[in-house]
Amino acid sequence: MDRRCWIILLVVILSGCAVTPTGRLDDDGPADGRGRRLVMWMLSDIQPPTPAKRIQFEHAIDDVNTLAEQMDFAVIAGDLLKSRSQDEAFAWFLATRERANVPVWYEIAGNHDVRTGERFRRYFPNPSYYAVEIGNLLLLLLSDELPSSQTDISDRAFNWWREMVERNQDRIIITVTHGQLEGSGLLGSSIGSRIVVGSKRFEEVLRQRRVAIWASGHTHLPQGMPGTVSRREDLGGTLFVNVSSIDEGFLMDSQSRFFYFEDGSDMVAIRSRNHSKGRFDRDLDIDLALGKPFVWQGEGPRVIP
Repeated sequence: MDRRCWIILLVVILSGCAVTPTGRLDDDGPADGRGRRLVMWMLSDIQPPTPAKRIQFEHAIDDVNTLAEQMDFAVIAGDLLKSRSQDEAFAWFLATRERANVPVWYEIAGNHDVRTGERFRRYFPNPSYYAVEIGNLLLLLLSDELPSSQTDISDRAFNWWREMVERNQDRIIITVTHGQLEGSGLLGSSIGSRIVVGSKRFEEVLRQRRVAIWASGHTHLPQGMPGTVSRREDLGGTLFVNVSSIDEGFLMDSQSRFFYFEDGSDMVAIRSRNHSKGRFDRDLDIDLALGKPFVWQGEGPRVIP
């Protein structure tokens, strides 16, 4: 992210909609578990600018492999590699990812991935929008569709998303995009290059239908900053969660998030992982009431039409 965006973000005055982390989880995951535990790893913005910087993703994989508990699946919220990456970079990425103790991976395209064009789709052939289900959890994954710095989502993709949300109100719904909704209240949602184009069409649906969580990346902001998590009661109580980047820099560590669901529980625990320091940041733990219990028989995730 360029210096001007950093300056703008750091002077944004929050509107009072940020979520206060609970800091209530132990180091092995959620407390007081009652059933099977489903673990989802959410990461974003890997995109090493040079081969030397690839070590950050390699370190993140090594860090995750030290955890006693294996992840059930992982989701990458866009910008896997830099724009116009070549085959060698994709080969490195896939070989590194293969080393992780993660059985299944899903991803969306960010703006850098779209700029790579058909090569990206050759290695990651999922459509630009698709759904993943596991138990009664439903993930709706929406890629960038144009190479601009904003997140451009077509009307066709939006109509599919709206229909999926309306038809599945009996499920726990999570939406994943690269950019943020303009009305999310997240730090950075006032910057045009970081938002979903046509956000208001999504926001109108959220006022009428329940989406539990909306996760996004793109800003690279440290997860300890105020405004990287926001709950909007005016948008159906959706919790907007920004996922940082797998990178290190000025005032930045490599970070991602973990989501813990438990069979029979109506709570999800969201934890912030600092890969640079090899630890969970306990003061950034969040407990979220889902409105309905998670129901799971232990089956793996699957893509659905």
